[in-house]
Amino acid sequence: MKREYEEAFAEVDEMLKIMPADLLRKIPTQFKEMISLKKAKDYNIKIQEPLEQQHLKQETIAILGLIYRDFLSSPEERERLQFEDNKKMVQIEQEMQQQYDITSVLKSRRNNKIEEEYSTDLTIYKEPGFIKKFFNLIKGLFKKNKF
Repeated sequence: MKREYEEAFAEVDEMLKIMPADLLRKIPTQFKEMISLKKAKDYNIKIQEPLEQQHLKQETIAILGLIYRDFLSSPEERERLQFEDNKKMVQIEQEMQQQYDITSVLKSRRNNKIEEEYSTDLTIYKEPGFIKKFFNLIKGLFKKNKF
């Protein structure tokens, strides 16, 4: 597992330790055990400041958001949050589809090939000098006389 995720799990584990007991009971024990098993053992963080002033990793914020959405929120709010997440995912997929649309990629490749194909640059031909012609003649005589 990536080090960033292990550190994020360590930060989440520290937050779970300071969470009120009534909220902590809503989170399944298997989930809490998974977090404590996957966390970085050598990453020490102390969460004493207000969370707004704490410099949390993006992964930590995402995990906390998932915990809130899946375990702590009311059913109505959970449904609303899932709808918003799905809406954002659809938007991201559409942007990626537009960016990596196969027809536009193929068109750009075809245009590049056509431009390369119709290149009419002049090539410079330099005739070999007298010495080069002489050596080529001698090489040719040796190659022909091999038995």
